[in-house]
Amino acid sequence: MDKAVVLGFAALGWLILASCGDSMGPSTNANAACTITITGATAIAGAYTCSQTPVTIWVPSTNVGATSVNISGSTSITGLFVFSGAPTAGTTYTSANSAGLQSYGIIVTVGSAKWEFSAGQQLAPLGSGSLTFTTVAQATSGTTGATYTTHGTIDASLVPSPGTTASGNATMRIVF
Repeated sequence: MDKAVVLGFAALGWLILASCGDSMGPSTNANAACTITITGATAIAGAYTCSQTPVTIWVPSTNVGATSVNISGSTSITGLFVFSGAPTAGTTYTSANSAGLQSYGIIVTVGSAKWEFSAGQQLAPLGSGSLTFTTVAQATSGTTGATYTTHGTIDASLVPSPGTTASGNATMRIVF
């Protein structure tokens, strides 16, 4: 495997681990690192808060950027967007026009029920959505890449994951 690809995957692994947070369920904390609102499917509907700000990175050797948001608890929410280039303020990546959006997925889990918005590379699309950066500021930089402080929104139409007990569609908005 190409060394640049290995470094890219290592950086993405770090991104996922660095963004872990937790939430015990619906909340209305206005001072949270991010807020997540879900409407529709009763099992997951509510407002959630992130204990940590979503993490955004860029790996120059592969020219790949990524943003990750994760909370755990009775309702688990995991999201990862992988896109071409460095994050840029004013940029929107959508599932409808995914040329710059290489891979994406949000999974909401309650027990054995899962809802998702996912696709990319070799996955068939489920649901739909977008990631928009409103502000982007480089936080750290190193030889293998950079991390960014970003603000923006993620909007998603979630559908029940095939083979799970989930029922009913849901709409999600993440503000970070």
